Amino acid sequence: MTHSLHRLGQKDDLKNDYVILAMLAANFNDKAPNARKKMVKIGEIMKNNNPVNIMTEKAWRISSVISATFDNKMDVKNVLKELKEADLGISIVVEGLINEIKDLANELELNLDSVHLSLGNFGKKELLAPENILEITSMCGHHCISPQSVQYYIELIQKEKISLEKAAEKLAKPCVCGIFNTKRAIEILKQLI
Repeated sequence: MTHSLHRLGQKDDLKNDYVILAMLAANFNDKAPNARKKMVKIGEIMKNNNPVNIMTEKAWRISSVISATFDNKMDVKNVLKELKEADLGISIVVEGLINEIKDLANELELNLDSVHLSLGNFGKKELLAPENILEITSMCGHHCISPQSVQYYIELIQKEKISLEKAAEKLAKPCVCGIFNTKRAIEILKQLI
């Protein structure tokens, strides 16, 4: 799930930022008789373990992917434990700090299949928004949240026209994948106002 790899921030900030994605494999298990039912089950497991954001249930029924964001290691562990017990035969991707993910995998006796790493940004970096703004925009891997939107909500917060929580909720709206971490966004916005 490379679109969630490029989240920016300090190590301590990223300790509370995990994405779990389930995906059907094209021409392998996507046409299986119970494939959709299994995906819905995965969505329910994610939903029942305190996600801070999750793809809509309507999308679970039509997409080959279900994703959710969590703000603590314990909820991620519970999701992975339940998914292991359910043994649905669907590929699961967990995104977060690699040491945290390795620890979880070891605790649950899961094998890591592969590891993807972000090598950072290259090119004309001076054209990018400031890094503290990118910490918010990079939480939507398809970059559906613009730096201008972040600045707009910062101004509304400063004028006391919107709360931090409501601003984070509004910023998350364009991220239909459910991988935008609203709790982390609130903390970043606090630093920006």
